[in-house]
Amino acid sequence: MRFSPFIFIIFLFFLTIVNVLVSLSIGPVHIPVKEILKNIYLYAFNKGPNWTISTIIFYIRLPRIVLAVIIGMILGVSGLVTQTVFKNPLGDPYLTGVSSGAAVGAAIGFLVSPFLVPVLAFVFAMLAVGISFLISRSDGEVNTEMLILAGVSVSFLFSAVASYIIYLKVANLRGVLFWLLGGLYGATWTDDFWLFIALLVIFPLMVYFRRELDIMLMGDEQAKSLGVSTGRVKTVTLLVSSLITSLAVSVVGIIGFIGLVSPHIGRKIVGESHRFLVFVAPLIGANILLVSDTIARSTPQGEIPVGIITSFIGAPVLIYLLYRRRKM
Repeated sequence: MRFSPFIFIIFLFFLTIVNVLVSLSIGPVHIPVKEILKNIYLYAFNKGPNWTISTIIFYIRLPRIVLAVIIGMILGVSGLVTQTVFKNPLGDPYLTGVSSGAAVGAAIGFLVSPFLVPVLAFVFAMLAVGISFLISRSDGEVNTEMLILAGVSVSFLFSAVASYIIYLKVANLRGVLFWLLGGLYGATWTDDFWLFIALLVIFPLMVYFRRELDIMLMGDEQAKSLGVSTGRVKTVTLLVSSLITSLAVSVVGIIGFIGLVSPHIGRKIVGESHRFLVFVAPLIGANILLVSDTIARSTPQGEIPVGIITSFIGAPVLIYLLYRRRKM
C-alpha cells in the first residue's frame, strides 16, 4: 500500500515523539507521560521540578533513548545506501566487513581493558573496511561486485580471528556476548553528541546525492550517460556510511536487521525515490530500535541484548516482504 510520502514522513516524526515519551515512562519506576511532560517543563525553566523524576529522565533514560534514535537513523540510512549502490536487496551496513572487524577490536579490548573496547572496535572496523575497499578498487573506481566478495571474505577472516581470541583468552564471556549482540546500556550524553555529529555528516550527504542515487537504479551505464559520476558517488557514499557505521558499532555493538529491514519497509510505503527514502528509512530505523530497546530493558528476566529483539522483529518482517515480492 502506498501513502503520500510527505504525510508518511510527518507520521513517522510524530510516531518517534510518541515512542520517546512511552519509552521514558517505562522502567523499574513507572512515570506517567503527564508527569514526564510536567517535569521537562519545570526542569527547562528551573521552576522546582521533582529532582528524583528529573534525574531518572535526564540522566538515566533520555541519553539511552536519544542514542537509540540516532543509532537507528544511522543504520537505516546506511542500509539504504548499501542496497542502492550494490543494487542488492539483502545489502546491509555490515556488508563491507564492519561488524567482524569491530568484533576483533572488541575481543582484544575485553582482553586488555574494557575501557579500550569502543576505540579498538572502531579501529579494527575501519581496518576491515579499508582492506575491502583496497581489494575492490579497479581502474580508480570501486567495483561493487568485487566489494561484496571482498567484504564477505574479510568478514570470514576477521570473524575467525575474533572467535579464536574469545575462545582462548577472554574471561568475560558475558560481556563479550552482550557486545556482540548489541546493547545501549551505559549510554551517555557524550556518546549521543559524537554520534549526532556523525549523523549530521551522513544525512546531508545522502540528501545531496539523492538524485544520483535514483539515477543509479537504472544501471551504471545509463547513469554515466546521464552525467552521473558513478565511481565518485559509490566511493563517497559507501566510505562515509561505512565510517559512520563503524563508529555506531564501536559504541553499541552489533545490532542486526535495522539497516536491512528499514529501507525495505520504506520502499514498500513510499516507493523507490530517494527524495523521500533518505528521510523515511532512518526514521523507520529509529522507531524499530527505540521500541526494541524498550522491550530489551523491560523483560521479566532483566535486560537482554537489543540485537535479540531486533532479530525477532526484523526477521519475520523481512520474510513477509520477500514473500510479497515473490508473489508480485
